[in-house]
Amino acid sequence: MDSKSVLIFSGNNQRAVIAFCRYAKTEQIPFDIIANGDDDIIFQTSYSQNVLGKRAKNELEIGSLLDYCKKVRQKRNVDIVFILPSTEFLNRFLLSNRRILLENHIEFGLCDEKTYSLISDKYKFSEFCRSTGIPVPKDSFEIPKKFPFVIKPKLYGQGLSKINEKPILVFSENDLKKIDRLENLSEYYFQEYIDGSSFYLLFYFSKNGGISIFSQENLIQQDAGASMILAQSSSIHNQEITQKFIQAFQKIRFSGLVMVEVKYDGQNFVMIEANPRLWGPSQLILDSNMSLFDDFSLDNGLKDTRVERAYMPGVFYFWSGGLISNLNEEKTPKFYQYSKDQFYMDYHKLIASDIYLKNDTLKIYLNEHN
Repeated sequence: MDSKSVLIFSGNNQRAVIAFCRYAKTEQIPFDIIANGDDDIIFQTSYSQNVLGKRAKNELEIGSLLDYCKKVRQKRNVDIVFILPSTEFLNRFLLSNRRILLENHIEFGLCDEKTYSLISDKYKFSEFCRSTGIPVPKDSFEIPKKFPFVIKPKLYGQGLSKINEKPILVFSENDLKKIDRLENLSEYYFQEYIDGSSFYLLFYFSKNGGISIFSQENLIQQDAGASMILAQSSSIHNQEITQKFIQAFQKIRFSGLVMVEVKYDGQNFVMIEANPRLWGPSQLILDSNMSLFDDFSLDNGLKDTRVERAYMPGVFYFWSGGLISNLNEEKTPKFYQYSKDQFYMDYHKLIASDIYLKNDTLKIYLNEHN
């Protein structure tokens, strides 16, 4: 087997990046990090010692990337550099440069570009799910007359346009003013807002056809549909909807990590969106013994043995800094099937699960609480 080392681009999707750093350290998988400018919070962690280089903030360039990989080979004496597929921008960049990367013995564990876009582009995946009988929200290319609704980009902009990549929630006439910020409405579509319990279905599809499935229930989310603050591992993946997604992904021969957000509206699990990459609450993979990182690492030759661990539903994921950030900005976090009273009762357990209240990231925790 060819020797491999992991190269991690830090600075975006940081909670997922740090979760994978913890996993790699535990599993003794060698890894190096390219920081995202001088203010990357990776410098506030014990993984700062793994920083091999620093890129211009939020920029990627193929020549520099090849140079970083050359440095990794020299440092680690490995045959292949494996780039962690951690963010949408990075993944699209890797896929668009697939040929030159493979020629230079650089891998990244993603499916082909066409399949990736089908899943990641919100409108295309919604239409695909609709065609397979999976419930999806109603959508339109005209501004709805009824509130609430969601504005989403039809296609990923790859950072080259001024497309707002994040969905915009519109609950009122006041919120409607946000549309003024969108330069070209033809780049967007409008989707029915689905209320109800929120879940992530978490998959790893191996290249040999193996499938691992887990799930989390989302309990508190930042305002305006931003990052998850509180979640817990669940057993919702035992529901019938999971089989529909498995069949859909198999139909397009997808392989890799993917998270599918669904909401239960009282009758159906409705598909909201999918992300074929690492997701923010990835620490829950470690804390609840999901095998997803193991499967990913084994499938991509980053390790060759596994230890079977019993999956634990009901384990919390908590990001207190995300809550504090919302409150400081006078924003209101969204509670799903979870009350403020329950939050206070659970708080002692939540603190023990805080993603940054750990020795390797204590500086981040203190700065977020400053």
